[in-house]
Amino acid sequence: MTTTDPTTPTLNQYGTYSGGKSTGSTTSNTKAPQTDADKTATATKGLGDNFQTFLTLLTTQMRNQDPLKPLDTNDLTKQLVDFANVEQNIGTNSRLDKLVQLQGAGTASTNLAYLGRLVAFQGDTFQYASGMTQAPLGYELETSAKSVRIDIIDAKGNIIRSMKGETTAGTKHSVNWDFKDNDGRAVQPGSYRMNVAPVAENKDDTIKATTYTFGTVAGIGTNKDGETVLNIGPNEVPLSKLTTVY
Repeated sequence: MTTTDPTTPTLNQYGTYSGGKSTGSTTSNTKAPQTDADKTATATKGLGDNFQTFLTLLTTQMRNQDPLKPLDTNDLTKQLVDFANVEQNIGTNSRLDKLVQLQGAGTASTNLAYLGRLVAFQGDTFQYASGMTQAPLGYELETSAKSVRIDIIDAKGNIIRSMKGETTAGTKHSVNWDFKDNDGRAVQPGSYRMNVAPVAENKDDTIKATTYTFGTVAGIGTNKDGETVLNIGPNEVPLSKLTTVY
C-alpha cells in the first residue's frame, strides 16, 4: 500500500501543483484613520441610501393605505423636512472641509518662508557654528531675584562659561556670550545649552525662569496635534514658541 505525504504537492488537472503546505500571505488589517472628508462622504452615501429606503417605504405605504384613514400630512411633511435638514448640514460640512483644506495649503505655503531663516524661540539648546558673531540668547524671570547666574553648558554637560545676569522681572534680558570659556579661550562649534539660575531674596522661594534660544530652520512639519512645527537642529519647535525671525 502506497501512502501519500499530505505535505507533498501533486500535479492537478490544470497543470499546476496543489496540496502541500502553503506559505500563505500576510495582509495587513490596519486601516488608515478616516479624515473629516472621508466621514462626510460616508455620511452623504448613508443618507442617500436611507432616503431611497424611506421613499420606497413611503410609496408602498401610500399605495396600500386605508382610504378611510389616510396618512397624516403633517407627519409626512415633518419627515421630509428632517431629511432635507440633515442633507443640508452634511453639504455644509463638505464645503467646510474643502475650505479647511484650502486654508491648510495656504498656511503651508506661507510657512515655507521660514526655511533657512535664523529664528529665536522659547527653549534652552542651540547650535554654535564657526563664524557666528552673535548668539541671540535671552531669559525672563517670573519675579525679581537677588542674583542670577547664567551658565553655558556643552554637549557633555560641562559648564564652560558662567556669567552674571540681570535680576529684574517682567522683561526679557539679553545674554551676551562671546563664544569663549571662563579662561577666555574660544570654544569649538557644536551643541550647547543655556541654564539660568536665579536666587531669591528668601532662600526658600523658587523663581521660575523662561529661556530663549535660537537656531536655523531646516524643515517644516506638523506634530500629532496638527500644530505646525519647525525643525531646528534636533528640536521640533511649535510655531507658537517663536519670538523673533531674523
